[in-house]
Amino acid sequence: MTDTQTELTPRFAEGDKMRVVGLAERYDTVTMNRIPEQWAHFQQRLGDVPDRFERAQFGICYQLSDKPFAFEYLTAVMVSDDAPVPAGFVEKRLPARRHAVFTHRGHPSGLRPLMDGIFRQWLPRSGHKAAGNPDFVEVYGEAFDPVLLEGVIEVWVPLES
Repeated sequence: MTDTQTELTPRFAEGDKMRVVGLAERYDTVTMNRIPEQWAHFQQRLGDVPDRFERAQFGICYQLSDKPFAFEYLTAVMVSDDAPVPAGFVEKRLPARRHAVFTHRGHPSGLRPLMDGIFRQWLPRSGHKAAGNPDFVEVYGEAFDPVLLEGVIEVWVPLES
């Protein structure tokens, strides 16, 4: 594993609206260590997804209001507007909006300190407000190796206008 590098200075980008399909699970601070199992299961099911747009894969987090520190995590890919939703998958539509984009280089296990830095340090001091729904989107693109679990991961945080 290479050294983890995280940048707490974001760039800002306009995110396009997207339709994604994937596998969703609910977690809390005790069970979130099972997210890698969800990714493994998702990798096995990728062949079930028709009309996939690009190679990028997404980890999408939605806070749940019914339990403190509980969230839904969706492992997903972008698909066309009319692509069927495979059995056992869910569909989400993400609106177009402005994001703060943070870059992480290394293994996904290093994302938790980045998330703490974003939501406990950068966001409260930035003058920006998170828009939520979703709370953030992890983007695993061309610069991420899914076999070695190493590379560049971007974290897109939607912002209020």
